[in-house]
Amino acid sequence: MATEPGIGTERSETPGSLEKFHLGLAADGLTCALVFVDERHRSITCIASFADLNGFIVSLTHAATEMAKRRALHDDDAPLADEQSLTFDITSSNFHLCDDDGSIVGALVGDGGQVVPVRMRPDVANEMMRNILKTSQVASSC
Repeated sequence: MATEPGIGTERSETPGSLEKFHLGLAADGLTCALVFVDERHRSITCIASFADLNGFIVSLTHAATEMAKRRALHDDDAPLADEQSLTFDITSSNFHLCDDDGSIVGALVGDGGQVVPVRMRPDVANEMMRNILKTSQVASSC
């Protein structure tokens, strides 16, 4: 164990295992509190903005995807993941313009409750919509 400079407390060189995670939303909806508790019941509390929380969720999603890929590589009995198994059906979405930088921020929600936070530049949103429209079937004719 090492001693934190200026604090006099000891810290472990190896991280603890996550035992509990709590999320609390502020009444105004502008911030939330994240509390992480390890197996020794030590906790870390963080205050996060909407953008921070979205970034955290995206990072967790990327890490979970990478973990699943690596686990599948080590599991000889596991079927190989294909593009279809890595996708989910989107049942709703919500986007808005970010006043800070002009990007488009929102989320895609799957039928199983999966949430994928999205942040993109307006030119990327235009390209995405163009690609969706080019591949979509005509809904009706006039």
